[in-house]
Amino acid sequence: MATFAVIKDGIVDNCIVAESLAIAEEVTGLTCIEYTVPSIGCAYTDGKFVSPAVVEVAPTEEQETSNG
Repeated sequence: MATFAVIKDGIVDNCIVAESLAIAEEVTGLTCIEYTVPSIGCAYTDGKFVSPAVVEVAPTEEQETSNG
């Protein structure tokens, strides 16, 4: 068995286990890539998995006053 990232619109949509790449793609109807580490939400571009950018959100004034 192997693990595959299911690629939909250039993004990892799901991760599955299948006997082969052919079976993975037949079952999902999508492009599948054998992997070891990607997670759902990663992009797949130019043969590489890319984690989504982390966006930091500043706390609102209300959150700051309620925390102490």
